[in-house]
Amino acid sequence: MASIQQMKNPLLVGKAIRAQLENEIPQDLPLDKDFKEGTGYTITDHVNGLHTALCKDPRTLELYTSLVNHLHAFARETKPTHAEWTKAVEFLTRAGKESTEFKNEFVLLSDCLGFSALIDEINHPKPPGCTDSCEPGPFFTSDAPEVPSGSSLAKDYTTGEPMFFSATVKDTKGQGIQGVKAEMWQADGDGVYDVQYPDREEPNDRGRIVADPSGNFSYRGILPTAYPIPDDGPIGDVLKALGRHPHRSSHLHFTITAPGYDDLTTALYPSHSPFLGTDPVFATKKSLVTDLREEHDPQKWVQMGFSEGQVKNGRVWVWTYDFVLPTVEEVEALKKGK
Repeated sequence: MASIQQMKNPLLVGKAIRAQLENEIPQDLPLDKDFKEGTGYTITDHVNGLHTALCKDPRTLELYTSLVNHLHAFARETKPTHAEWTKAVEFLTRAGKESTEFKNEFVLLSDCLGFSALIDEINHPKPPGCTDSCEPGPFFTSDAPEVPSGSSLAKDYTTGEPMFFSATVKDTKGQGIQGVKAEMWQADGDGVYDVQYPDREEPNDRGRIVADPSGNFSYRGILPTAYPIPDDGPIGDVLKALGRHPHRSSHLHFTITAPGYDDLTTALYPSHSPFLGTDPVFATKKSLVTDLREEHDPQKWVQMGFSEGQVKNGRVWVWTYDFVLPTVEEVEALKKGK
């Protein structure tokens, strides 16, 4: 083990470390034995032993010990070559360099390997009958306007066919929930989010609604269409290598909150959309796929809030759904295995 004098000796330690020693003296450990694969003391044992001796936070130690064990087990199982590992490092380097605000390649990697979906399920277990959750995706913004129930979330210039969405939010006993706030965002009829338009001046296809005391809310909008996740970077190459496509089914995003209930972030999918079974980010779940119907009666359009002449294609797509939220206590009980 190095002494303080050794650490400060200019013959042994460079000036960068000597400068840091003025503020903090690192804990050093002796090197008692060599690690070697195939023996009783491997690199895995050495790494974990070092962390156990030096890491002060139990949770950090737990996470890194498990990570090291699984990563080293992966290497022993698959035996990657130096060339393959170099290629993997180059891939990760490229992922970092090509990440932007709305195209984080590392988030895409987590999504496309199903890891994001797994983290969500671990953190938000659901009692039977509750609405499944999924990740919010990269296109959520904080500037959605709060509007009354029944309002339109789509500006007049928005591309796409008219849609009317209505929902109830209930508890696990089937009772409407008071104090519900719902936030929605989606792509338009071209499969494009407002933030993807370079001339965006205002939020579009977004809104926040306070439900009535029985947990009911509705809004008018545009029927969304399918779109691809960014596939011009390294994650696109991964999908191609795995024989997968980057296309997401049509969907509506929701975040629904109520006092005393577990927050729900989810998305709903129309049953007529393609790519339901091959979602590149594994956010599509069968329980979130619903049938839509076409309303052709102009009098019903008016009752939904559409003005005369606003529906130009002879139909409004009607979408309904019943959300079910568990209480915070119900979720915590599941986490504890009760």
